[in-house]
Amino acid sequence: MSVSVNATTVGTSGTAFIEIPVVQPDDLGCLLELPCQPESARCARKLVTAALTAWSAAELGDVAELLVSELVTNAVRHTGCTRIAVSVNRQKASVWVGIRDSSGALPCRTAPTWEAESGYGLGLVETLSSRWGVAWAPFGKWVWFELRTAKS
Repeated sequence: MSVSVNATTVGTSGTAFIEIPVVQPDDLGCLLELPCQPESARCARKLVTAALTAWSAAELGDVAELLVSELVTNAVRHTGCTRIAVSVNRQKASVWVGIRDSSGALPCRTAPTWEAESGYGLGLVETLSSRWGVAWAPFGKWVWFELRTAKS
């Protein structure tokens, strides 16, 4: 079973709020569509944490939260999209996390100077993940990473 939620709920005050889906231990994956805004990184982290906890892989939480934050931030800053999707999928010996945006442009890894305040994101993804990449999707792309589980 997969969980899918479209995050378009609006509170009584007119402010948007997003309900993070409940991930069950037998779910194979979950998908959350979010506005392409900086605040969506927080929702993406919560989704990843919920999935890893449900799948008894909470030890991956800190790294997964950092990496999904980096990818959401890249989508928000560099793609000009209006919506993103966050997908977390359980595999045999790993967890796959992807961010889909509507841009056809490839992410560009930079070599920041030591005093730079940005430009480290894809380097962190490359260093801390088991593997990562880009997969083309209709109307955009997925930028994804995998983390090996302790059971692998």
